[in-house]
Amino acid sequence: MTVVWRLGLILFGFAAATLTAALFDVSSAAAQSTEPSSRSAASSSSSSAPAPQRADSQSATRARPSPSADEQAGAYETQAKRPRRPGQNLYSDPDSDEQSEDSGAEAPDQESNDPTNSASGDPVDGEPSQPQDGIITEDGVIDLSEPQSPDDGGDPNRDTRPLEDVDVFANPPAGYDPLLFQVEDLDPIENDRRPARLARFEPYDPVGIKIGSFVFFPEIEIGGLTTNNVLDSPVPNSDIAAEIRSTSRLVSNWSRHALELRSTTFTTFHDDFPSEDDRAWGLEARGRLDISRRTNVQGIASHDLSQESRSDIDASDIGERADVTVDRAEVAVNHRFNRLSVQLRGAVSDTTYSDTNGASNADRDTLQTTQTGRATWEFKPTLSAFAEQEFNQRDKHAVPADGISRASEGTRTRVGLDFGATGAILRGTIGVGYGNQNPDDSRLKEVDAFLFDANLAWRPSEITSFLLTAQSDIYETTTELSGGVISHRVGLEARHAFRRYLIATAGLTYTHYDYDSTTVRENELISYLGAEYFASPELVLFARYQHLNFDSNEVNRDYESDEVRVGARLRR
Repeated sequence: MTVVWRLGLILFGFAAATLTAALFDVSSAAAQSTEPSSRSAASSSSSSAPAPQRADSQSATRARPSPSADEQAGAYETQAKRPRRPGQNLYSDPDSDEQSEDSGAEAPDQESNDPTNSASGDPVDGEPSQPQDGIITEDGVIDLSEPQSPDDGGDPNRDTRPLEDVDVFANPPAGYDPLLFQVEDLDPIENDRRPARLARFEPYDPVGIKIGSFVFFPEIEIGGLTTNNVLDSPVPNSDIAAEIRSTSRLVSNWSRHALELRSTTFTTFHDDFPSEDDRAWGLEARGRLDISRRTNVQGIASHDLSQESRSDIDASDIGERADVTVDRAEVAVNHRFNRLSVQLRGAVSDTTYSDTNGASNADRDTLQTTQTGRATWEFKPTLSAFAEQEFNQRDKHAVPADGISRASEGTRTRVGLDFGATGAILRGTIGVGYGNQNPDDSRLKEVDAFLFDANLAWRPSEITSFLLTAQSDIYETTTELSGGVISHRVGLEARHAFRRYLIATAGLTYTHYDYDSTTVRENELISYLGAEYFASPELVLFARYQHLNFDSNEVNRDYESDEVRVGARLRR
């Protein structure tokens, strides 16, 4: 009770003090309303005349006449503001200036009686101080006119955040490339890493280690995995695993030409199902030869070894997984005429599958060659239109069990828009087209499909971004009497920084498989949530949850799985 009484006394005292102050303010305002409404204008008519003596100021103040009834009534009307003329004093009133001009020689006398004029510009004792914006509001007058912009050039809408916070998420200038991605003008869907770099912004850019005229970017990721369906099967089996992933890039920093060497590894150790362990690694070399300012040659050569996913086309559901080896080489010649740019591109890839469960997978081995021509018309640096024509030839190493060769030839025709690769808000490409694959064996029907491809990043603000990825193609299958599988994959990822060092990611990826000439249809939907905490420029902590839903119209093919990953990423 003692505490309640003390609190009540404090509140009562505060209320009494507030009421007393309000009454004094009302009395002061009533006394000031008897002053003439033109006092402010007279006091600020000119500030350039010599300051009068203190006694004269007091006598001049006492000598002012009382306002008439009309003047008192007009004091509560809104007075329209008049714009200042060039050279007019900031603290002067427009009405006083007009009176000074009309009175001619009488202006000096009026200035000499100005009680607020002084050599230093400071107000005289007994007079109110002048406002900083130069606009004097009379007592009881409500100004409803539009406010004037600051005269000192200051921006009232300026960003008040600390400079370090502004710099962290500020959109990079056009052409900003901290990771030295310099060999990207090949296949814009598969090889261009710049749109993803814009979307996956970070508070720190890797600085790398300088080695002569090269920069070395090392990165290693160590984490743990738990899943409730490690085999991706209708009968779920849970397991845990340790994961180690590494990436190393050695990139040239030359004024002309470019060279990049890249290596990757991915290793997992499962507790109960060692058949799901990964022992993947890859090597890649990229180069660019600048022939002239308008012409260059770019190329990629790579070797990758990985283990086949259980959800891949024609993959084994049980037993050991196949090792997939891919050797690929691609060369592109780029030339710019003016607004027209032309690219001629050729590629060859050899994909082989190891034997699994004592059975050969030679009928899945594929040697593919492609030739592509692409023309681009630039409307502006951040907007171009393109048309592309591709031809491919696929040769199979063996004939599948049905005795029908899956060797084929095909074409791809695409048109779309290219938003450039150096924009700070939007970059990447998006296109549509038509594709067909014609098997060499006449017992299989020609497969045709609508194509939709995208590799597009949009960063509407410094802390939010979106990444749209899409790819459509026709793949071979060993399914009986089917000439191919039409695959459409679309993914959307959103990224947002809740704090300077805390960034969240959410995404969806949908894939549809249509087995031509059969009734088999399969759909895969992956949804995920993730968070990254950047403890320092070298250390990143991460967590990720993923849910996979696989739906098929075949018997005993549907399944779901949930995965949780946590770990740390070290880089330089």
